[in-house]
Amino acid sequence: MTSGNRLARLDAIRALGVLLVLAYHTSYRFEPTPGDELGRLLRVIGWMGVDLFFALSGFLVGSILAKEKNRQDIALFFRKRFFRIVPIFVVAVATFALGDLLTNSGRNLANVWKPLLFLTGYLQPIQGEAAVPYTITWSLSVEVSAYILLGLVAWKTWDRFGAILAALVVLSVPFRLWLAFGLGWEEGMIGIFPPARIDAIALGALAAIGAFDRLLDVRRAALLYGALTIATIVGFRFAAWYPPFIGTIGYLVFGLFAALWVAALARLEPSGSRFVGFLASVGLVSYFMYLFHLFFIEGLLLVSERSGIGLGFWGAFLLASALTYAAGLVSWRVFEEPLIRLGSRRTAPQPSLVP
Repeated sequence: MTSGNRLARLDAIRALGVLLVLAYHTSYRFEPTPGDELGRLLRVIGWMGVDLFFALSGFLVGSILAKEKNRQDIALFFRKRFFRIVPIFVVAVATFALGDLLTNSGRNLANVWKPLLFLTGYLQPIQGEAAVPYTITWSLSVEVSAYILLGLVAWKTWDRFGAILAALVVLSVPFRLWLAFGLGWEEGMIGIFPPARIDAIALGALAAIGAFDRLLDVRRAALLYGALTIATIVGFRFAAWYPPFIGTIGYLVFGLFAALWVAALARLEPSGSRFVGFLASVGLVSYFMYLFHLFFIEGLLLVSERSGIGLGFWGAFLLASALTYAAGLVSWRVFEEPLIRLGSRRTAPQPSLVP
């Protein structure tokens, strides 16, 4: 399913991220039974799938920008990001608006411009969740902000690119501490505020440009950092300092381990495993799955309630995953991939920016 220039293992990590998020949201519509320890664990930690996306996005964006040599390349970076992110995002927001009109008398339509302009993560902590609809789009606020910032930094001052990334990481902790203890923000609001979360993407970009190469030279680096990433996800379930720890230091710890894991996987030889290949195909359409999975979950909940089927957590999770995956494949072939090819066209070469 993946094209030749994509790394299957990285798409597999993307699949893990979207399945964690899907399980997390499913668990709040179809609550796991008291004896379902795994389901109840996913109900607590599944949100961290988004942080896997951040580390991976930072690594891929950093890798792309490290290869850019001229203004045309930077312009191409922005154009490709636009065609990859915006068209299907507009479709998703329109789908939300239509669903709101049909099921909620259009109560959120007056505010739908907020997610449409990628402002969810900025406005929700200030205005409250009730005033900002389609709340899962907060992560797009973080990613789009990071793409714009990193692209402009690479364009204007590539020689300082690494130093600025490092500054974003170092300053993130005192900034989150100030939000938590100075302004009294809740951990949930800190976690979605883009200026407080860009360090997760910056860590991935630092890994891409070689800032952590010494840490990646250890034996079986992919296994080590993969284990640390997974252990951190599970460990946060039992964090004694929760929520201040996760909302301040914890994001940095997890972001570093995740960035190291992604970078270590990128160093490995291509995998011929069918299982990795299947996960890679899920990762390929993970953006669609992230944007649309709640619509499918809500639809399953409606069907379950009206029919009396009683899907349960695992039945709903598996069915929602299969449906969003199938729909994502159709969207990829018919809509998303053609637009990405359109956005990838080059024009005449321009003067070099990077020596």
